[in-house]
Amino acid sequence: MLDMTVNRFLIMALAAVMALPATGCSDTGEVSISFTGDIIMHIPVKSSASAHAIIDKDSKTSKNNNGFNFLYEKIRPVLQQSDIVVGNMEFPVSPPFQSRPRYFNCPPDGIAAMKWAGFTMVTIANNHLLDQGEQAVPSTLRYLSRYGMDCIGVAPTEESARAGIVKTVRGIRIGFIGYAGYLNFPRQKKTAGYRLNWLYDLEDVKKDIEELRRKCDYLVMVSHAGIEYDTVPSPRDVEVYRKCVENGVDLVVAHHPHLLQPMEKVVAADGRECYIFYSLGNFISNQSTKAEAFFDGAPITTRDSVIVRCFLSGNGRGNRPSSRFELIPVYTINIVEGGSGIRAIQTVPIDREIGELKKRLAGADVKEKVDIEKQLQNLYQKSKAIRIALYRGKDIKEITFSSNSGGYE
Repeated sequence: MLDMTVNRFLIMALAAVMALPATGCSDTGEVSISFTGDIIMHIPVKSSASAHAIIDKDSKTSKNNNGFNFLYEKIRPVLQQSDIVVGNMEFPVSPPFQSRPRYFNCPPDGIAAMKWAGFTMVTIANNHLLDQGEQAVPSTLRYLSRYGMDCIGVAPTEESARAGIVKTVRGIRIGFIGYAGYLNFPRQKKTAGYRLNWLYDLEDVKKDIEELRRKCDYLVMVSHAGIEYDTVPSPRDVEVYRKCVENGVDLVVAHHPHLLQPMEKVVAADGRECYIFYSLGNFISNQSTKAEAFFDGAPITTRDSVIVRCFLSGNGRGNRPSSRFELIPVYTINIVEGGSGIRAIQTVPIDREIGELKKRLAGADVKEKVDIEKQLQNLYQKSKAIRIALYRGKDIKEITFSSNSGGYE
């Protein structure tokens, strides 16, 4: 009789434990999340896409999203190595899909190509949100939903925008929320059909973070703020992001300056090791090659950028996953192909480009070797400048910089 009572007690206790809500993450392998900088559909970028459209002869339909896939062909193998890929989409998608200088718009093919390349989530909380008027915001949200793209920072309702998104991958619950701190047009307090999260509504931001923190193991904030063409963050944004870390954010990824800005590690009062990337620069655009700054003699331009790849694993302290990072330097090529007059604009991983040039070097003649060696030198210099712009003399052991391995084959 005693044995039966004990067994019944053990069964009831086990059932009670199994019924408890899951907290924290399970140690079931690493999760990879990649973050990119600004994706800007300048008119020449759209023209480059259109010029590379491949049309099926029989169906008369496009085989590569009317050429927009071309923009990401070289970077796609890198992006597709991650479980989640987050980009800053700086363009509305609104009929009739026409742009004019400084006021962007793009056909739905632009979203379809991003999905094809590997993007799974975007923020549209940025200064170009209202380029086509307020009516374009619900249109953009509908197209993102149609192509299965998660969106943060802007949503149809205040509740859904401020709630953020939680994605569970291999047992780790990752929260994402987005904010804008700059708009090209006056911000409307009351809007129809959408809500924009504003970075400097500090009390709202604090409440959002605290609420989302309760639902996830690792919390990411994506922000669009800062001063254009500055290579250092504004004191105001440094203060705001550090406060967000203290309130519960684990990782801040920011953009808007169009140039790379430094990263930093911040240890919160509760002991969490957190990271802030103040600006990732432009992922793809038609901005110029003019040197905006020099680091140890190496120039940085608006075509230089980095992919931040975050790895999370469920073996951290308590319920929080441990994190490490890999920085992958990239740049935008923007050239006229031969005598065709057709412009080719693509995002390229620097280490892969170096690897391919090294292969060509082995079988090149004397004249070609001189040209290849010049290209290699430029890429080495570019990679060096990107690294210095990010590290600024700080060595953060959890963050590694992808070397010139020619990987991602």
